[in-house]
Amino acid sequence: MADLHERGLSAAALKYLAAVFMVIDHVGMLFTPLAPFFPPDDLRYYLFRYLGRLAFPIFAFFVAEGCRHTHNFRAYLTRLGIFALVTQVPLVIVQPEGGRSIVVTFFLAALGIWCWEELGRKGHRLLAALALGLCVLAAQPLQGDYGWLGAATVAAVYLAGADRQRQLWALGLSLVCYYLLGALWAYWDPAITLLPSQGWARFLLELRVRIPYFQRFYLPYSLLMTAFACLTLIPLSFYNGTRGRGGRWFFYWFYPGHLVVLWLIQVLISSM
Repeated sequence: MADLHERGLSAAALKYLAAVFMVIDHVGMLFTPLAPFFPPDDLRYYLFRYLGRLAFPIFAFFVAEGCRHTHNFRAYLTRLGIFALVTQVPLVIVQPEGGRSIVVTFFLAALGIWCWEELGRKGHRLLAALALGLCVLAAQPLQGDYGWLGAATVAAVYLAGADRQRQLWALGLSLVCYYLLGALWAYWDPAITLLPSQGWARFLLELRVRIPYFQRFYLPYSLLMTAFACLTLIPLSFYNGTRGRGGRWFFYWFYPGHLVVLWLIQVLISSM
């Protein structure tokens, strides 16, 4: 029988898989390759974006694992902090109207977890929880990709402990909160906010306008995004706990690097 460490998927293998899906996602974002075949209100138009949902959960899972297993938390935070700044440069180029870096989100989540551990070790549990919560919430005003729910996802996986089943439950529930509950709130919040100022008549009129589009497109779209994101629970369930072969720095540089490459391709195509 093969040894446990020879079965399953290593951390490096899972990160390479996530990197592939991240490229697919950004190709869909920058080039909309299915636009010649489907209109924007067709669910098939967003196939590349659905597939791209498999990237974030894997990387979020391993940021939590990195916080759990690192031998030097300060060095780990420093690396994340440096690359949070580095990634802002290509994002400003690629998305000048508000590109958001996922590394900012991961850095704030890791910072919150470090505060949780350091203050908790000194017996300041309430202060530790407050510091963790503030770091998670800071992802929203600091424009971290996936916002505070993205940072909360990393924190939830970490706080689930070392048990793999609990980790995957925490990850799955976090993804449902972001992709489904968060999307539903974002869609219906503008209608709900009409109630205090404009009353029930305006609110019901807004519902009448929003319900058909919600049924036809927005709800199925949100469910597909949620389902594809949760598919990552399958490969993560095969994680064998080993690091695997792959340079640690590759994944740090790959994020800004592939964005620059895709942007250059976009510039070349537009100039032809």
